[in-house]
Amino acid sequence: MKSKSTMQVVEELLRDDPRCRRDDKWLIIQTLKKLGFDFYIDYRKLEDIPAFETITKCRRKIQNEKNKYNEEEFVPEIGVTYEKKEIGQ
Repeated sequence: MKSKSTMQVVEELLRDDPRCRRDDKWLIIQTLKKLGFDFYIDYRKLEDIPAFETITKCRRKIQNEKNKYNEEEFVPEIGVTYEKKEIGQ
């Protein structure tokens, strides 16, 4: 069975769950669940969770406007070997 695309899942959720139409956090959580991601969220505290867009906006502001914590140095992953290829190979 072919897995559904994110677009298909979001469209189904918008069609079937009215709360998804007005609550981005609920839509994101339900989308991740339908895509097969397991996690626990205390739904009683859902209102206290900051919007995902707010978190990424803060990161962009800190990195772009304040010019902090910008990774210019290449940091290799542990256990992965990187080979430099010569031009023309």
